[in-house]
Amino acid sequence: MIVMGKETLMKNTQQGKLKILQVDIGGCEGCAVNILRSLPLIKDDAELVSNYLVEEELPTSTTYDMVFITGSVCINDHHIVELVKKLREVGKVVISFGSCATFGGITRFCRGGQEPRPEHRTYQPVSHVIEVDYAIPGCPPPPQFLRAFITAFKRGITHQLRVFKAAAKVKKLSGFDLLDDVVLPGLCMGCGACELSCPTGAIYLVNRRPDLIVEKCIRCGSCYIRCPRASQILVGRYT
Repeated sequence: MIVMGKETLMKNTQQGKLKILQVDIGGCEGCAVNILRSLPLIKDDAELVSNYLVEEELPTSTTYDMVFITGSVCINDHHIVELVKKLREVGKVVISFGSCATFGGITRFCRGGQEPRPEHRTYQPVSHVIEVDYAIPGCPPPPQFLRAFITAFKRGITHQLRVFKAAAKVKKLSGFDLLDDVVLPGLCMGCGACELSCPTGAIYLVNRRPDLIVEKCIRCGSCYIRCPRASQILVGRYT
């Protein structure tokens, strides 16, 4: 359970290293790999325990300053559901890292190789099961994102964390939302950040305005978070 407020935690950890636990609950593992790649960038600010770095069972009886969860939750897998709930108990701050953990991402297309029925829609974002404090979407997010997040958190730069706090309250986000909220109302600046951020090439600019190739969109939300207009909308709605 959370014992202290997040602002208090920020102040208490400014001088020391954050104790971080990273757990992957299923997916392509790209997000988990990028967390490991970030180790040289965060070694002065954090100590990381990961299920990729220990051979024995993860120590989930201790309390951690941060718990990063990668991958989406299979709600038909009771072991995974209980694990996620346990991670909420031991984490003062819980962060969903990557689009599968944050919005369900491409795993929401999974049907188990059978005829589609409602019960086969089993993969959900982490926030479907527990309360998430921050969400860092991306497919996968680059290691620099993690370093920037930890640096802002330790220094108490809350305005840099607002978009991640807002993303934690959203259950789904995609290129469709970008078109509805930014392009169609005429708010787009034509900067191209959405096109550059899309991991599948689903977003492309036509006359400096984004268009969407529907078949390529994996609902990762990267374009929405990277768009300066859309991220402002997100913060305004949820913080």
